[in-house]
Amino acid sequence: MQDPQDDEISLLSKEEAIAEVRTWLEVEKVDPEKIFAASGETTIRYKDLIHHLEQETPDGKLLLFAVSRGRAMKKSRDQEMQALLHIIAQPPRPEKPSES
Repeated sequence: MQDPQDDEISLLSKEEAIAEVRTWLEVEKVDPEKIFAASGETTIRYKDLIHHLEQETPDGKLLLFAVSRGRAMKKSRDQEMQALLHIIAQPPRPEKPSES
């Protein structure tokens, strides 16, 4: 059984979340018109994220959680990929000669 604390997401600060969004837009070149989240009639595009995060609105708080969760998931995937690459990079074990 998994420890419930393992499922908890460490929230980024507002500044860290804004820096993360800027990285997506400026470094990773995410299309600012691309939809980040949509619910009912509400649509939030990548270009609107910083404004929502700065305003600390209820939507901004939810978006802060989403950005924090996204970073945590990316970090977890990166760690899993590094572990897999480490396994793949291991030299093959020498085969034991078969006895005839």
